[in-house]
Amino acid sequence: MLRTILMASCLALASLPAAAGEFDTEDGFAVFEKLFGVTEGKRRNHTKGFCVEGVLSPVNAAIKDYSSSPLFTGQSTVIGRVSHKGGKANPADDKFGALGLAMEVTTADDDLHVIALNTEHFFPVATSEEFIELLRAKATSKDATKAFAAKHPALKVYSKYHGALDKTLKPYEGTTFNSVNAFYLVDEKDKKTAMRFSFRPSGEEGIVVDTNPDFFLENMQANIAKGSVSWDMVVTLANPSDAVADPSVQWTGDHKEIVAARFTVKKAMAENEGRCDALNFDPTVLTDGFAPSEDPMLEVRSMIYALGVGKRLSEKE
Repeated sequence: MLRTILMASCLALASLPAAAGEFDTEDGFAVFEKLFGVTEGKRRNHTKGFCVEGVLSPVNAAIKDYSSSPLFTGQSTVIGRVSHKGGKANPADDKFGALGLAMEVTTADDDLHVIALNTEHFFPVATSEEFIELLRAKATSKDATKAFAAKHPALKVYSKYHGALDKTLKPYEGTTFNSVNAFYLVDEKDKKTAMRFSFRPSGEEGIVVDTNPDFFLENMQANIAKGSVSWDMVVTLANPSDAVADPSVQWTGDHKEIVAARFTVKKAMAENEGRCDALNFDPTVLTDGFAPSEDPMLEVRSMIYALGVGKRLSEKE
């Protein structure tokens, strides 16, 4: 496990361009703590969650026309985490809210690939600096947040779109998770194809136990016992007009989609019983066959995650 933490953090920091170093990581991390509070030894965002383990298996060989990644050539093992978005220590499972899915994938040849997803379809702002400014405004007052929104029309578009979505309560395993950042698929000739992707439930995986503020783990365990917890990795290839470097712009219209792989969950357990708690789910840790896009938010996410894993693990000592 220590190998995973150190490798993910070192790879992330080593791959950052000089421009990313201009972002004040400590300040950004402090804003999260101001807004959400501090639960020592826990993640400052996506604080409540539990571990899942399973396999990622290739589905459609068509993806190999775009990527040489070992994710698509053999079965990989997965240590993952499902979570509530936000830094509250114990948000209720029986209330609709934004959720997250993160995965550390180990390929058959022992390469690492990290996937981090949310239920958002796109991001409220274009840059990490704007995101931290938004969090700072939310931590200050409603008036400060309104003032921020007045200057950032992307936030209004985000709020209107996501506010109109279906708010029916679904468990983690019945929820679609999205990559709001774009990446590149890279083929054997180093040709790059921009894409975003989602993990969509493969079947009808709904609420099968009595609901209560902490029913999500029991519900997933019951669905696993039925043999029905899996998500399809659906890759959406970019059109020429799509904004690749701006996560606040939704991709609309017809796109080519490929169901590239399937994540099948074999077991779910509380964090203190699993292996996900210490992992750093840095989305810039990628296998060959993938590359990060020019989206600057990817770089800053990497920096903040590396800082966060060190802080929370030191608090456990």
